[in-house]
Amino acid sequence: MDPTNQPPDPSPFLSWKDPREVAKRIKILIKAIEQSPVSVIITDPRGVIQYVNPKFTKLMGYTLEEAVGQTPRILKGGFLTREFYTNLWDTILAGNEWHGLFHNRTKQGDLVWELASISPIRDDNGVITHFVGVKEDITELKRLQDQMAHMAHHDQLTGLPNRFLFLDRLSQMLAQARRRETSFAVLYLDLDDFKAVNDTRGHAAGDSLLTAVAQRLQGCVRETDTVSRMGGDEFTILLADVHDLADVERIVATILTAISTPFTVGDAECRVGVSIGVAIYPLDGLDVDPLLSTADGALYKVKASGRGGYCFPARHAEP
Repeated sequence: MDPTNQPPDPSPFLSWKDPREVAKRIKILIKAIEQSPVSVIITDPRGVIQYVNPKFTKLMGYTLEEAVGQTPRILKGGFLTREFYTNLWDTILAGNEWHGLFHNRTKQGDLVWELASISPIRDDNGVITHFVGVKEDITELKRLQDQMAHMAHHDQLTGLPNRFLFLDRLSQMLAQARRRETSFAVLYLDLDDFKAVNDTRGHAAGDSLLTAVAQRLQGCVRETDTVSRMGGDEFTILLADVHDLADVERIVATILTAISTPFTVGDAECRVGVSIGVAIYPLDGLDVDPLLSTADGALYKVKASGRGGYCFPARHAEP
């Protein structure tokens, strides 16, 4: 036990009495910044760069000499809004710490995501003299997060939106159509004779065929439309901003022709057909469930009548 019965100083860096100790500790602090695994950038109150550490130069590609005298605008990737930077400056000029994500661009043009904290540095009178930013490269983490999000919302075989994303986009399209008083179409598709291909040629050939079908379906619609795979050999399509029922019928006819054209799977040719059930908002339903029920019922009628065609309740309901 300490004979003086005094607890040890928990923060020796706070003792600044001996000039030699001061110099020693400053050297340690400088080394810590120089060897830090995260980027450190120091600016004056106007945002002009005064210092960057080696991690910054390694990640961003700018040498210390190239960075000093510049502003962090040299790093802007162009994806963050003016409001973003206004909020940042309002926060640190008020003397508060700012925490957030930067999407910056390196000198070589590569985009990086950085988790950053920016703090004011004050003199003995409390006046802000500098700002220090500490930034951690999380580009790989963001890539993995985006990949996981994509996997959660997309079919792993075809890359198309899956059932979850289809329902989400259907809900969004429904809300938009209500606001704008417009129409859209829901198409339910089921491949004909796919099971025969899968059974005779094997699952690998079946997977290749489904991928090729997905590509052809995407080629039949506009960029504003959504093609989804619901599972197995079932697909759905959302046709946005339908102005004329005849236009929907033309797209359906295009799909029938595209899918009936022979596919080359491996070294052999194979054929499948497609049956399509169609529902139109608001003619066939005013909400998600009625629209899906109508499209599914229309598809069932096509299957029951011999397959290889479509059922279009709204068209039949026209006077």
